[in-house]
Amino acid sequence: MRIFPRCLPALAAFIGLASLSLAQSPSSASDEKDIRAIGAQIQDAWNKHDAKMLADLWLTDGDYISSTGRTATGRAEVERAFAAQWSGLYKGTRIAHTLTSVRFLRKDVAIADGAFEISGMKDAAGKSLPTRSGLSTVVVARKGERWYVAALRGMVPSVPEGAPGK
Repeated sequence: MRIFPRCLPALAAFIGLASLSLAQSPSSASDEKDIRAIGAQIQDAWNKHDAKMLADLWLTDGDYISSTGRTATGRAEVERAFAAQWSGLYKGTRIAHTLTSVRFLRKDVAIADGAFEISGMKDAAGKSLPTRSGLSTVVVARKGERWYVAALRGMVPSVPEGAPGK
C-alpha cells in the first residue's frame, strides 16, 4: 500500500508526458503523403506555366521568396510573382521539384524541405543558361481537410558541392 502513493507523482508525470507526445505527433501517414504531393503540384503548375493553379496552393495570406530574391505576400501577389517570373528569366522553363523530408510542428502545421532543378532558362540574348539547382523549404498548414503552402523559400547554394567551406 505504501509503494502506490509514492509512485503516484511519477505515474501522473508519465501519463502527462505520454498525452503531450501523442498531441504533437503527426496526424497520419496520409497527411505526410498529402504534404509531399504539394511538391508534385508545384512542379505540375510550374511546367504548365499556370500562375493561378500554382497560387491556389497557397493560403490567402501565405508568402513566397524565390531563389532570385523575388518576394510576394498573399495569394494574389504570389500569382503575379510567378506570372512575372515566367515572362522573364523563367520563360519556357521546366522544373523538377521534390519534397525530401516532412517534419510536423503541430498536427496542422509542418515544414518540408525539398530540392529543385529548373531547366530551359535563356539569357536576354536567347542563349541557353545552365540548369539552376537549389533547395526549397515549404511551411504548410492544414485548413479544413486540405494542406496549403503558408510559406515557400527557394535558395541556390552559393558554395559548390565539394568546395571548401561546405
